[in-house]
Amino acid sequence: MNKYCLNLFSVLYPFYPFWAWLCFSFAHKPIELVVTSLLFPLAIYFLIYQNKRLPNYLVCFLLFTAYHVGSAFVNDALPDGSSKLYFILSDSNVLAALFFIVVENTQFDERFIERMNRNILVVLFLSLVVSILQTRDVHFFFNSAVDYDLSYTNEERLPSIYSWTGLNSVGVTFPILVAIAISVYESKTPILAMSILTGIIVAFLTKGRYIMISTIIAFMQLFFSRKYSMTRKLYFVGAFVALIAVAGVVAQKANFNINDVIEKRILEKESDFASAKARVLSYEVFLKVFPEHPLFGVGPKTRPDVIAMLQGEAPLIHVGYLCFLYFYGVVGFGFLLLALFFLLKDAWGVGRQYGFWASFYGLLGFCFANATMVYFNFSEMGIVLAVIYIRFLKSIYIVEIDENEITEEALLTDNLPVAYD
Repeated sequence: MNKYCLNLFSVLYPFYPFWAWLCFSFAHKPIELVVTSLLFPLAIYFLIYQNKRLPNYLVCFLLFTAYHVGSAFVNDALPDGSSKLYFILSDSNVLAALFFIVVENTQFDERFIERMNRNILVVLFLSLVVSILQTRDVHFFFNSAVDYDLSYTNEERLPSIYSWTGLNSVGVTFPILVAIAISVYESKTPILAMSILTGIIVAFLTKGRYIMISTIIAFMQLFFSRKYSMTRKLYFVGAFVALIAVAGVVAQKANFNINDVIEKRILEKESDFASAKARVLSYEVFLKVFPEHPLFGVGPKTRPDVIAMLQGEAPLIHVGYLCFLYFYGVVGFGFLLLALFFLLKDAWGVGRQYGFWASFYGLLGFCFANATMVYFNFSEMGIVLAVIYIRFLKSIYIVEIDENEITEEALLTDNLPVAYD
């Protein structure tokens, strides 16, 4: 079973956006539906027939997922035209829960991780190539079905390869891929430089401020890690300045207007700060409607009266934490916050123990992103990859403990400890 799971993850990741394209283009089904159907029997097998491994974050996330589904049913908050079964099979929270169960009960080896490292570099390169091609044609490898009001393409935002899994996918997954590449190849200067340059170019071409900031957060692991001397950190600063200059020269040669992006998207000069106003209005609306159902929420769907109060600025309360408090109340959203806390704690522990900070800073970018948008999608490829690396490194730590027990205790007792998993 473990070999089957390794093969499954090897096929799915990190080429998930391309599988999503194949599912949509040829099977005419969302990839969530297909993958959920694959993972359900695996998850049930692990929960019933194996010595199930359920870390704190997973217990909390399972509670949130059950609460989310129950809230949708009780409050009649299913998407229009969706049956209960279809809702469960295509729901991102259900998919994330299944992913986490399978990941936590799979033993990842070094060979798998080395292959994943190489494939992540391939996907980063493809992300860069597609982003550059989209500067010439915004519809290139773009899933127009997810852009119902055409606002995304009209603003010429470039989601690279990630629109097939969702328009916000690039803002969560791409920074985590960059973070992993930086952490894995930090000692290999050419690969490190190309990973940073790819992060700078792709993040800027998306024209999303939260994506740029999330990518910067991914870079921060180079500056806040204690294993680097001040001289090394100053070297990183100089390298960043040089790479930004290189990216600027490349953009100029390609006739890409950098100032236009800065003025229209970052500074919002032409939109009269519409994005900022939407957030301010979201705060005001939240303060009005949240006290009506503070404990249990109203279910995962924005009521028509609340949409009217938002005055067309956004179809929902446009701050992730406030929106989920409104949806699920203190009780339901509390489960999710606890899951996120324990996941960050695990990622921090792996960073302290092994110097692998990619998962922590990638998840930190995810936390920041939801302060400016609503996208608590834990089934994102980047989130699942972050958990896979945490799982792999934590399993190494436990194996090392077992080996110490063998040398110090087992020789005295003749009772050898059982190997992990």
